[in-house]
Amino acid sequence: MHVRISRRNRPDMSAGLAQALTRLEARTGFRLTEPQKVIPDGLTFTAWCERLAAEGLKVDGKPFRLDNRPAMRWLYDQIPTTKAEAFSHTLILMKCAQVGFTIMEILAAIYLGIKHGPCTVGMFLPDMNLAAVKSSERFMPIVRSMPKVHGLMTQDAADGTGRKAGEGNVTRRRLAEALFVFSWTSGRATTESIPMDVLNFDEVQEMTLAQMEKTMERMSGSDVRFALMGSTANWPELDIHFHYLGGTRHRFHTECPTCGAAKPLDEYFPACIEWDAEALHPLTKRPGSYRYVCEAGHRIDDPQRGQWIPENPEAWNISAHFHQMLSPTISPDDIMRKYTDSTDKKNFYNRVLGKPYLDPTQIPVNLGHMRACVEAGKAAGVRWKRGARGTFMGIDQMGAFNVVHIKERLPDGRQAYVHIEEIYGEDPFKRTSELMEQYGVSVCVVEHLPNFNDALRFANRHPGRVFLCNGFDQLRDDMVKWGDAPKLDTSERRTDDEMRTRYTVRADQFKTMQTFFARLTAPIPICLWPDPNELQQEVRDEGVKTIQSPAMRAWVHFTKTALVVEKDEETNQYKRKVAKVGIDPHHSYAAQLCDVAWARAHGTATFIIPETGSDTEDLRAAAAERGMPGLPTHVAAMLSLPPGEVCGRCTSFPVDDEGNPLPRGPCGLTGAIVQAADPGCFQFVEAAEF
Repeated sequence: MHVRISRRNRPDMSAGLAQALTRLEARTGFRLTEPQKVIPDGLTFTAWCERLAAEGLKVDGKPFRLDNRPAMRWLYDQIPTTKAEAFSHTLILMKCAQVGFTIMEILAAIYLGIKHGPCTVGMFLPDMNLAAVKSSERFMPIVRSMPKVHGLMTQDAADGTGRKAGEGNVTRRRLAEALFVFSWTSGRATTESIPMDVLNFDEVQEMTLAQMEKTMERMSGSDVRFALMGSTANWPELDIHFHYLGGTRHRFHTECPTCGAAKPLDEYFPACIEWDAEALHPLTKRPGSYRYVCEAGHRIDDPQRGQWIPENPEAWNISAHFHQMLSPTISPDDIMRKYTDSTDKKNFYNRVLGKPYLDPTQIPVNLGHMRACVEAGKAAGVRWKRGARGTFMGIDQMGAFNVVHIKERLPDGRQAYVHIEEIYGEDPFKRTSELMEQYGVSVCVVEHLPNFNDALRFANRHPGRVFLCNGFDQLRDDMVKWGDAPKLDTSERRTDDEMRTRYTVRADQFKTMQTFFARLTAPIPICLWPDPNELQQEVRDEGVKTIQSPAMRAWVHFTKTALVVEKDEETNQYKRKVAKVGIDPHHSYAAQLCDVAWARAHGTATFIIPETGSDTEDLRAAAAERGMPGLPTHVAAMLSLPPGEVCGRCTSFPVDDEGNPLPRGPCGLTGAIVQAADPGCFQFVEAAEF
């Protein structure tokens, strides 16, 4: 009977022999595969990889080679050979998708770990699942395909007697004196525990700058201190692009064989690709195909002919940008097909061109909108104030730093800024409490993290007026949900009774930020601003003190805040999120929380949209005739209603179960939170008529 053994189930003879040799070495104490024989002194990383290619190294079942990748080979040359070359340096690769960075990163980790052992190499990914997959599905198959390297593999004995033959576990692998730790940056303790000598960061676009900074501190006591990081690009000035900008910013300049001009192809894409009716298609072999061209239109057959040139050659760390047009396996026809078929421009720029991308439509606010808010504020006589009553406050809190925004409600229902302040010091909430009383704040919302206890003490000093925002969720039906019953989380249970509070709120961050921005960008602004130059204070940037306008700083933060809707490739669902663009926009979050506080008293139905179908100038003129320049006509008309036509006299005014008018509540028609003295609207119907 003939039994057919599938390729998948065929035994791995080389791996079994390597393990048998390792067990023999462990018992006899004699090593057949010494680290110095695997990687001799003076052998560079590139030369070692070329030796592996000659010995038949395979990656994902395919022969490994560098001879057809001169552009990528230069990146291999940047891996240091000695400890002196490696010390305190970082190699940063901002790349496109599927160009072999993970292979390079794993080979570099093995090379550095074995060469500089005893050495601990941290292989970091954004989350635990990716770390496990990389260890089992990427790292181990490569190690098994190198018998000499695999012969160095041992694991820690469970009884603590030392090391024995074996491949270790999914989070820890050993090769001779090198320990490889597969970890993730999203864990609370994973970024701060084991000291390390070499760090590899993969998929940096999913890691925060703070997570990476904490992880880098693991190398503080090492005499190697080399880091390698790479990722597809995402947002401008964030994640991998942030690190790329701080490095040498090497770009590959493709040279034209006809005119000698050299320039990065991505710099003039899509003009760098043209249709050639006579060129043979790489697959069909028929006439008609795309080709690369220089800016003068000359044909370029080899996009990897050229050189790497740095834009910032004096930088300490080397950074490079790598796009798919430098790959020998991706043709210009492939690039143009992806470009023309793409329904997501950001995805194309990130994964094909390897460049960060931000759709201008995702940044709702620009400086023009803010100037319009100031003009509307001037027309309404809005000024910065030293004190007020019945205002609303939002606070974004950080360590020894609070950003405070305070607004008041104008008689016509619009918002007006009265104060903005950046507070520095060991106890910023002390000054924040002073502002609570100075401006007669009715409702304040502060995010409960990162300084939960300080925020809670502040809330308890002003019971019923300060709400802790204990979560930003994507709420299905509501924009905000107020916690009107004691629901203590685990962090609150660890505090004394006096530290507990029932005054909490959860908010949909995307919706509330979108609402705030809409109030700024409406054709006739709903949120009015005084002249920003009339408010000055001492601010600090990286320890440097200067006198600036906190309002102008807020404007910059607004233009660095994006509203993004992205498709999750795993769930095929769309997710909404607020994205930071280059900086941490504290003022945007403070303004958003101020609007959450506003919603406590006035809801979101008081968000007045100007009339549509009329020219803006006509609206301004009509409103000016009623003595209220800058207001929509229906708002001005509402203010000119006869005396006595107020919400409290309307049939739609909220009442209790016995029919008695409430002090305030939702209007029966519009749903807006109204008070008895509020001006009536066009749907006002006096109760006496019924």
